[in-house]
Amino acid sequence: MSQQRIPQLDGLRGIAVLMVVVWHYVVCQVTILPAYSIRLLFFSQSGVDLFFVLSGFLIGGILLDNRDSERYFRAFYTRRIFRIFPLYFLLLALFPIFQAVIASDWLFARPMPLWSYATFTQNIAMSLRETHGANWLGITWSLAVEEQFYFAVPLLVYWLPRRALMAIVVALIAAAPLLRWLWPGFHALVLTPWRGDALMSGVLLALLIRQPGFLEIYQQRQLGLMVVALILGLGTVYLSVEPLLGPLTPLWLAAFYVLALLLALLNQGWFRAVLQSSVLRWFGAISYGLYMVHQAVIGLVYYWVRKEPPAVYRLKDAAISLIAFALSVSLAWLSLQWFELPLQRIGHRAKY
Repeated sequence: MSQQRIPQLDGLRGIAVLMVVVWHYVVCQVTILPAYSIRLLFFSQSGVDLFFVLSGFLIGGILLDNRDSERYFRAFYTRRIFRIFPLYFLLLALFPIFQAVIASDWLFARPMPLWSYATFTQNIAMSLRETHGANWLGITWSLAVEEQFYFAVPLLVYWLPRRALMAIVVALIAAAPLLRWLWPGFHALVLTPWRGDALMSGVLLALLIRQPGFLEIYQQRQLGLMVVALILGLGTVYLSVEPLLGPLTPLWLAAFYVLALLLALLNQGWFRAVLQSSVLRWFGAISYGLYMVHQAVIGLVYYWVRKEPPAVYRLKDAAISLIAFALSVSLAWLSLQWFELPLQRIGHRAKY
């Protein structure tokens, strides 16, 4: 697989971040719509699962393609640091400043220790306290999962032969639902081993798609895979409302998103065309910034307008949420253009 930017994957990122925003801005806030209509949007909480599958696929692919490089670790971690750290630590640095001047319990109360955010171990602290804590930084549990993934997977790819690596990846995928079944609880939402099936499913796809003859096998079974993807997609919407599979539900989600990713890469039909639309690709480009700021922005907007936590009880409140969304999108775009991209260019000076 080429490491050039793939337009339809930006489209998938756009879908993922919009799902996360719908979850936080609509499902978690809106009370003026019928309950059943809100429940139909419950699948949006799996936007993070889609992000994990994408991350596993892209990071796994980068590592596999460069495993023989003398600068393997140096280039990988330099690029990741310049991609993730600047905006993350800016948001972290702003937390105590805004906390000192704004009396919003929803945004700032009950945070994890600041050192845990600085070391990307806040998901462990959250699991012990059984809460995401302060909403300003609550969403960063997923970044902790990603960073822990970045720590472990480069070592596995570097040291293990491909066949052994595939066996380990499959074992880690199988271990996640087993852990959720044996040790359920809040920690299963935020700890890396319990969420590993989505990330490792992406790595597995990166391995498979680089196997000789995979494309021929895909072409022979393309119609069947599309039918399976449709079934998994319909099941994803249903299972988000009625999680009948229990600890296997995230594995079902991972399977659906892996198939969607595969079809996005190799299918030439309408699905690929939709993902390559300029709107979805644009949201994909700003996805990291939008993910990072959207909770902080809606909390600040509702505090300034109503001195209350975000909640949509009437149409006037919906307008406030729309303003928060517009501000979040604007900040994410400005961050990308004037903050993130210049630093990413510096990081990409580290060549494999």
